Amino acid sequence: MTTHIDDNLDLDGDSVVCRHCGTEIGTAEAPLSKALVRESDSAADNPGVRADPTTFASRRVVSRRAICPGCLTQLRFEIVPADEAELRHSSLAVSR
Repeated sequence: MTTHIDDNLDLDGDSVVCRHCGTEIGTAEAPLSKALVRESDSAADNPGVRADPTTFASRRVVSRRAICPGCLTQLRFEIVPADEAELRHSSLAVSR
């Protein structure tokens, strides 16, 4: 049975797949484990950001994208401290 997660992802059994190309992106326990992750300077990526991030944060801030390796659809976007874990953990698994 396939479960619609969002506009880009489906849960098919225990596999998370891209809705656009069908590439397996991860599992219920680690939904984006096979996604490509791209990191870049947040101010360079976002023209609307005019203030220096160090004004608001003591750590370097980056833009982080999770991208489908099959069709390059952006699956997740975060603006986070550079030293934070690669992607924030999420799980679709049901605890029993």
